[in-house]
Amino acid sequence: MVLNEEILFSLGADTLDYKINEEIFSEGQPPHYYYQIRKGVVKLTKDRENGTESIFSIFFEGQCFAETFLFTDKKYPFNAVAMEDCEILRVSGEKIVDFLKLQPESLLNLYTFNAERVYYRYLMLNCLAINDSMLRVKELFKTLKEYSLKNGFFSYQIPFTRQQLSSITSLRPETVIRVVKKMEKDNIVQIRNGKIFF
Repeated sequence: MVLNEEILFSLGADTLDYKINEEIFSEGQPPHYYYQIRKGVVKLTKDRENGTESIFSIFFEGQCFAETFLFTDKKYPFNAVAMEDCEILRVSGEKIVDFLKLQPESLLNLYTFNAERVYYRYLMLNCLAINDSMLRVKELFKTLKEYSLKNGFFSYQIPFTRQQLSSITSLRPETVIRVVKKMEKDNIVQIRNGKIFF
């Protein structure tokens, strides 16, 4: 976890529950809170004019999201949405910033988390720069697996639906489905009960 829960509660954290697909905040809102996931998965998205969704980032249990906006006067350029039922700790942004000014160790934890996230984003951008759809999906799976620290063939379950993979890779859902089937035929992935293992 990025910041210890005891610290967050001492700063007046609220525990909020969100259902799958429920919006936590929306594009254009000013950042007033620090959010840390206690349970669940959150995605940062942007709705496109053609009705599709782009997924920019995905955050898991113990991680915070959109906290860097507390250090600027910019509004959120994306939505935060629960990808599954979530329990989220929310703390006043002012209290977090004041606390971090006085606690260099906690600030270092936040910097370290952000450095890892920036590295991960560069890996993801590399995936998106690949024109070949098969290579793009395969590189995405490799990146996700390495980030999860799983080893071994078919040891990592891809935590996304085909539709979500489409939103992440900017490929059409039909293309993702076709690519995954080809990867299964080529023994690159296994499909078990509809889930993809890489």
